[in-house]
Amino acid sequence: MLKLGKVIAVVTLTALLAAVIALMVAGRPADASTGPGKPAMGYNTWYEYGAGITESRVVAQAQLMASGGLVAAGYDTMNLDDAWQAPARTSAGVLTWDVSKFPHGLPWLAKRLALLGMKLGIYTAIGTQTCARMPGSFGHYSQDAAAFASWGVTFVKVDDCGGLPAGTSLAGKAAYFHQFGVSVKGDGMLYSDALPVLLPVGSDAWYSAVYVSSKDANMWRMTPDEHWLDTAQTTIMGHLNADLPLHGYAGPGRWNDLDMLVPGVVDAHPFGWTPAQARSQMSVWAQEASPLLISTNLAKLPNGTLNDLKNPHLIAIDQSGSQAPVSLVSNGILAVLKGADGGISVLLANEGTRTAHTVFTLPQLHVYKGPHRPYVNVWTGATGTISGVSVTLAPGATALLVIR
Repeated sequence: MLKLGKVIAVVTLTALLAAVIALMVAGRPADASTGPGKPAMGYNTWYEYGAGITESRVVAQAQLMASGGLVAAGYDTMNLDDAWQAPARTSAGVLTWDVSKFPHGLPWLAKRLALLGMKLGIYTAIGTQTCARMPGSFGHYSQDAAAFASWGVTFVKVDDCGGLPAGTSLAGKAAYFHQFGVSVKGDGMLYSDALPVLLPVGSDAWYSAVYVSSKDANMWRMTPDEHWLDTAQTTIMGHLNADLPLHGYAGPGRWNDLDMLVPGVVDAHPFGWTPAQARSQMSVWAQEASPLLISTNLAKLPNGTLNDLKNPHLIAIDQSGSQAPVSLVSNGILAVLKGADGGISVLLANEGTRTAHTVFTLPQLHVYKGPHRPYVNVWTGATGTISGVSVTLAPGATALLVIR
């Protein structure tokens, strides 16, 4: 017995809702599962820099990604979030970068990143403006996608920050995202959309948006932005519970995106999470096969947390090709299960406000071969054989195991 439940129902669309959304996506090409199969890994500038993004800051973080071993571990995309743009399009209607922030230009930046083993990602919005009030891409979808590709961009994140025609419905937004996605993927880039993100989690409209995004995008934000004024437990467990019913929409080339990893010191948005809380976020994101996009000041990242991000078991669990399809609760501790890393990966989480204890048998954890099985604790590195899992967790704490 390793010392360290009620089944959670899987929510699916009703037949009627599925029929309605089928009409919305009628005539679409093959779904995004034809794209690259694994969740994206890399860096995003937003939580660390906000609108203060600059060429020198991007290059500095990319150099730290490379020197710290993160690029070698698979974090190979540097995504520019909002505010890279010039304040207005040119007189010819061309979207370009802010030369005061990116004096060498984005094609140069793509080549500079390539020397470090990284690819360039970029951000825009589906309406006339971005969330930082920069020019959006409405009316310029194919034009902007072609420009991004010509600059060496490989990943495009498309947000929803308003600026669409008055009265645009969910179906209308879905059509705009679809149109943009066709251009982005047609130019050979990965496509991330935000159709579900502003809708109430768990509502019919939200499920509708997730369904549509799963047919169009390689990844889609399905939870609201993380907020530095919320507790780590509220953010991490809230995102986990929102995502648990959505495993049926995820698979090779299409992933539910839980937002960014925010370990260490995050300057523009000071989350202030402890290393243990950062581990919990990594554990949940990996078990749910969310993209792993870091947004922090890597120069201030503790060595232990840097090593956590590179943990090969963590990365194998995230990149396994599936989101966890099974979850159960016992005595207030949630167990989330999937096949990964050569066995069954088991995420254990205390979502309550008090310390909780429980025992899981191997069959409860979907391990049926023999009374004793080898295991590895992802974070401590402990190994051995077990006949069950006895776990005690403080509020908001997690544990992550792989049982072979």
